[in-house]
Amino acid sequence: MSSAFGGCFAWNYVKVGYDNFSAYFNTFYNASVSFDAGMKDVKAGKKAYDLSLISGDHPAPFVISQNARQDFEQTIVEASKVLQYHPHSEFTEDCLFMIGISYYYQGDNLSGERKFLEVEATFPNTKRIAEAEMYYGAMELNGLKKETGRDRVLHAIRIARREGKRNIISMSSDILADYYLRQGDTVTAAAYLDTASVFSQGDEASIYACRAGRLMVDSKDYLEASNAFLFAEKEAHDVQIRFYCRYYLARAQRLMGRYYAALDGLRSLLRNDNFFDYFPLVKYQEATVLYDSGEVSHAVTAYENIDTAYSTSVAATRSAYRLAKIYLYQVGDFQSALKYFQRVTSHPNVYLISDSGQIMARTLQDYLIESYKVLMNDSLYYSALDAKRKNDTSAAYSKERIDTLYEHAAQSRDELAGLYMFKLVIPDSAINCYKTVIRDFPNSSVYQSALYSLGEYYYSSGDTASGRKYLDELINNYKDSPYALSACTVLGLPPPVVVDSSRIKYDQAVELTQNGNYNQAVDKLRELLKSPKSKLAPKALYTLGWIYETKLQAPDSAFVYYRQLSTQFPNSPYGENVKLAVTGYETAQQDSALARKARADSIAAAARLKERADSLKTALPVIKRADTETQKKIEAAPDSARKPIGTPRDTSGSGKEPSGDLIKREKK
Repeated sequence: MSSAFGGCFAWNYVKVGYDNFSAYFNTFYNASVSFDAGMKDVKAGKKAYDLSLISGDHPAPFVISQNARQDFEQTIVEASKVLQYHPHSEFTEDCLFMIGISYYYQGDNLSGERKFLEVEATFPNTKRIAEAEMYYGAMELNGLKKETGRDRVLHAIRIARREGKRNIISMSSDILADYYLRQGDTVTAAAYLDTASVFSQGDEASIYACRAGRLMVDSKDYLEASNAFLFAEKEAHDVQIRFYCRYYLARAQRLMGRYYAALDGLRSLLRNDNFFDYFPLVKYQEATVLYDSGEVSHAVTAYENIDTAYSTSVAATRSAYRLAKIYLYQVGDFQSALKYFQRVTSHPNVYLISDSGQIMARTLQDYLIESYKVLMNDSLYYSALDAKRKNDTSAAYSKERIDTLYEHAAQSRDELAGLYMFKLVIPDSAINCYKTVIRDFPNSSVYQSALYSLGEYYYSSGDTASGRKYLDELINNYKDSPYALSACTVLGLPPPVVVDSSRIKYDQAVELTQNGNYNQAVDKLRELLKSPKSKLAPKALYTLGWIYETKLQAPDSAFVYYRQLSTQFPNSPYGENVKLAVTGYETAQQDSALARKARADSIAAAARLKERADSLKTALPVIKRADTETQKKIEAAPDSARKPIGTPRDTSGSGKEPSGDLIKREKK
């Protein structure tokens, strides 16, 4: 029995050994080679992505390369063969991990979660439980289970702390930092990146610390940021990483007001030839330190040198942008500001700065146009007023022309004020324009908007007394204006009570109509129509037409109002109702006009005939007497005196007609 047991044990041992041998050389080896290649590619890509973040770029979210994707796909295929053909080999656990991690980097979170569930179910006592929890939680964070994923990653950190697995702590902290960054919580993200740097070493630790320091700068925690950059510089081996650590340390010192320390650090970078490629960026930061310290003229000179000497660098883009803002907001030289904003667009692209420069260049071009319009409209308006005052007959200064020029001058100033306020962000100039509109153009269409803009600006700026002055004028004097409603919103007041005078007049007209006072009702409705923007205008026109048609028996007057209704308000229900009536009336009018024209033509023809007959009656005795006297003369005349009648052929005797027959024919 002992021999039999021993033989069985030996056979099982040999079988397990054969499974391990076969699994390793046939499938696991290939899976591990593909997996290692994929992870190496991911690590290199992640480092390049982090360096891009540190350098100030804003790259797209990190994704693995196509080569890494193919490596992980091969890993899944080969490791799955191990699970299928050698499920009891010692490589089963590793294969489950490799498959799950491969799914994670490929973005297939659902398949990855199933694998890590299988790990925990199949190997409950695995020594890699912290790693499994970390990846499982990371995939849940990428999906819909945010809170569960966060708690699972935190659990992984607690297990890793007990087990002393520093790499799991740093990776888990990095995962949580990315999660909080997506949530917009930069303070918590910076804390987790700082934790990741503490549990890492070398360039990896330096990258984590540098990223944490940049987030701390954004949170204005400059002292902690400086400490993070100092730690990052100590850990860094890569030249590029060491440069950014010292560069951002100088930037943090500048923001703390430690200008001399910042300048010393920047100039030490300029003395190191290893950082030659970064000199434009260092010089830009040096110019910014000079500007912040109050040395504006020296800073402008430094920015101009960078703009010309390093025109192919991103530092030139930043310098041109700085110069443009200095000339715009401090010097007030809009032409120079426009020049430098245009140079921003011609330099290398920088995130946000290039787009902002392009927008500002267009805005300044609009400003130049609007300024010209203000000058032109002012000149035309005041010239017309001056011509009217002098009674200059050679100039056009009719009331209509002056009113039009008045409105144009007000509108151009209002447009310029809006450009100052909302695009150039120069509120002082905008306020001056709005006040000019209120002072010089109180009857213009933009007067109310100018009141609101001034009131809202002063009120939101803390000058509530000045703000209420303008907003109260809107509420008290222009209750039915939408600006009055907005003013009430700013002041936290209920909407103003608006009395609809049009409704009152219409109701009075209806009551007068019901009492038989049709002419007075017509007068009320005509008063209502003096406000053409009234919502009751279509109804008032219809009622006027109805009164004239059915009560006053004046269809011509009814037609006038019906036609006005169908022309001005064709889409209103009242306009639709009278379209057929208007068409019928117009047709009847045309038929009636044709009949009247026919009758008039007939009467005119009869008159002409009668006139002709009367003239003939008058002329007949005269004609008859003339004919008698002519006949007598003919009969008394001797034949020898008559001239031959006929052609030369007649004189030759051919075709000659007897004179007696000719005389007879003449008598007839």
